[in-house]
Amino acid sequence: MSPENQQVSEDFCTSSHLWFSQSELQQLVVKAARGAGYSWSDAEEIGWAAAWLSKFGLPGGDFMLSLMQSNDLQAPRPAALRWKGNSHPHCPLRCGLALMDFAQLPEGLGASCLVIESMTGLPCFLAFAARTARQIQHPLQIQWEEQSLFVHEDAWPSVEIDQVSMEFGKTVDVRITRSNSDMVSIETKNPQYCVRVSKQFLEQLEAFAHQTLVPATDLSRLRAGSHDDPTS
Repeated sequence: MSPENQQVSEDFCTSSHLWFSQSELQQLVVKAARGAGYSWSDAEEIGWAAAWLSKFGLPGGDFMLSLMQSNDLQAPRPAALRWKGNSHPHCPLRCGLALMDFAQLPEGLGASCLVIESMTGLPCFLAFAARTARQIQHPLQIQWEEQSLFVHEDAWPSVEIDQVSMEFGKTVDVRITRSNSDMVSIETKNPQYCVRVSKQFLEQLEAFAHQTLVPATDLSRLRAGSHDDPTS
C-alpha cells in the first residue's frame, strides 16, 4: 500500500464518523422513532424527513433525534390564513402533516398564504413543505424572521436552505406562500446521496431503536436453542 493510501485508510478507520446511504439512515431513524413511542405511520414520516434533509445537506438525523427528545409540543388547529399558537410551541411534524392534508383547502394554502405561529424545529417542517409543493405541483416560498427559501414543485429546495439555523429548539412564526416566482431563475440545492453520521449520534438512535425489542423470555430462549435439553 502506498503511503498516501495508507494515510487515507488510517484516517478513515480512526474517524469518529460513519457513512450511510439515505435509505440506511431512513430505516435507522424509523426504528428509533418507533422506540421513542411514535406510531408506525409517524415513524415512517420522520424517517423520510430525515433522509430528505440529509439529501440536501442538513443534519436530518440530528433534527429528528431532537424531535424525539422534545416534550410538550402541540398539534396545530388548522384555520384559514393563520394557525394560532398556544401555551406550547407547535410540533413541526404535526404541522407538516396537517399542511399536506389541508394544502388545497381554505384552512391550508387554498387562500394562497398561511402563517403558522410559534413553531419549533423548523428544519423538520421544511421537508413536509417540500412534499406539499410536489403534491399541489406549485412552488412555495417559506419565510421566517428575516430568512426565506423556495421549494420547487419537484420538492427541491433553493440554495438558501444552507442558511437554515441548526438550533432545533428555536421558535419562529412561519409564512408559507404559493410562489409566483419563476423557479427557472432560482438556484436549487444539489442533492447528495450519502450522509456522514457521528458514532455518538448513531449510539443515541440505536438506544431508541433497542426499545422496540421484546425482552427475552424463558420460552423464547428455549425456542432459540439456548438450552441443551429443551425438556429440562
